[in-house]
Amino acid sequence: MLFTQLLEKRLGHTVAAIVEPHLPSHAFVRHMLDEDGIVGPDIIDDAETAFDRYPASEIDGVFIMTPEWTHAEVFRSVTDRGYNVFLEKPIATSVEDVEEISAIAEFYPGVIQLGFVLRYSTFYRKVKEWLDGRPLGRIVTLQLNERLTVEHGMKFKRSWHRKVAYTGGFMNEKCSHDLDLMCWFKEDDGAKPVRVVSMGNRGFATEDRGQTNCSTCTIADCLFRDSPDNYAKQVGGTVLLDSTAAVDSCIYSNDSDINDNQTVMIQFDDGSHGVFSTVAMSGLHGRDLMIHLEYGMIWGNLEEGRLTKVDYRTGATEVFGVEGMDMHGGGDEQVVHEFVECIVSGSRPLARVEDGARASLLALLADASIAQLAIMDVAR
Repeated sequence: MLFTQLLEKRLGHTVAAIVEPHLPSHAFVRHMLDEDGIVGPDIIDDAETAFDRYPASEIDGVFIMTPEWTHAEVFRSVTDRGYNVFLEKPIATSVEDVEEISAIAEFYPGVIQLGFVLRYSTFYRKVKEWLDGRPLGRIVTLQLNERLTVEHGMKFKRSWHRKVAYTGGFMNEKCSHDLDLMCWFKEDDGAKPVRVVSMGNRGFATEDRGQTNCSTCTIADCLFRDSPDNYAKQVGGTVLLDSTAAVDSCIYSNDSDINDNQTVMIQFDDGSHGVFSTVAMSGLHGRDLMIHLEYGMIWGNLEEGRLTKVDYRTGATEVFGVEGMDMHGGGDEQVVHEFVECIVSGSRPLARVEDGARASLLALLADASIAQLAIMDVAR
């Protein structure tokens, strides 16, 4: 719904239709459209009907915002019909699906853009600007971190995001953004990832407390109690999610199998390395980074909108600040804007299928590293 709002209210474009196969969710879609004063879009429960009603010859582009285990199937259907495509991250949940999408995209004549919104934020674009041309030399090491609030982390243990089968794992679902940033920052060094090693597990709410559902729970002070207020997709206290979600379930005993904390180390072929750490429940939410280069360093915090660069040779310090940074640093509007601009101009997006494929494969290798207690080689 965010992108519908951006297209209609901020960018001056018209959304023709929204496809939602889950019929009870139509009430939520209509409720959100009404709240935003958007009256035009059809709400359709079947993609084939939408394709017939709005062929590629009449529509500028299609946004694939479906759960990621469906991405390969939906992507195949959309590209078979010749639409320009915005594909939300992560690209897919398995190596096989990543390879299928990559093969289709390699020679596809239309625009295909990946939803790596962090690349489009003012914050991370400033980091990339400071790195471009290697004014501080080669990157020696990168450290990136992401922390979620307790409320946000609980959602990942109850929605369909809780299952590896649906997401390809927490690292793929939530953090492919961050693995992509690491590789993007290394582009000026001409370096590619060659090895991955990772550690992680399920560290929160691991013991069985003898409860099944929050609504019948007798533990009054439970930190992780569920409520309709925890869900964006609800109307009047009724949560409108399908059976893949585990609404009201006790997270101590439900079937969530994703990691809720993880650290990934990536080695690049120039000998440098990057470390990314995430934790699903924290009292200090947000993203930060620290990059050490041959002749200086860059560090900052996304939510604070503050970056600092130091040149060791001259002692010069530059501080960059931008107000109003949200969880994506303002990148949502910019990524949608670029998709439309690429359709009009025929230009190539900043975030492409190959970037999404690389990030998801790194995430999947990281989880394999944990399972196998091994350092994983990256296919070249």
